[in-house]
Amino acid sequence: MDIKTEKINDVLLVVLDGEINMDNSNILREAFKKLIKEMDKKILVDFEKISFIDSSGVATFIEMFQNLGKIQGRMCLCNVNKKIMGVFEVTRVQKLLNIFPTRDEALKSF
Repeated sequence: MDIKTEKINDVLLVVLDGEINMDNSNILREAFKKLIKEMDKKILVDFEKISFIDSSGVATFIEMFQNLGKIQGRMCLCNVNKKIMGVFEVTRVQKLLNIFPTRDEALKSF
C-alpha cells in the first residue's frame, strides 16, 4: 500500500493506493497517528485506488475516527468503490464515517 498526502487549504488529503489488510494496516495506523500529532484536524481519505479492505483496515479507520474526535477533528472518505462500501455497510462503519462519492463533494463538506 502506498500513502501520499497533500494539503488542500486546511484539509489534509490522504491518497491511498493498493490494499488495506492485516499485513499493512499497522503502517496506515502509524501514519494516521503521526498526522494527528501534527494536529491535522481535517482529513480526507481518497479510496479511488483501494481495491480491498479487511477487518484490520476497518478497525484502523474506526480508531482514526475516535482519535480525531478527541481533538475535535473530522475525517471524510471519498471515491469508495461498491465492494468496499459493502464491507463498511456490513460492519456499519458507514454510519460513523462521512463518505462522499467524489473528492470535490468531500472537500466542500469541510
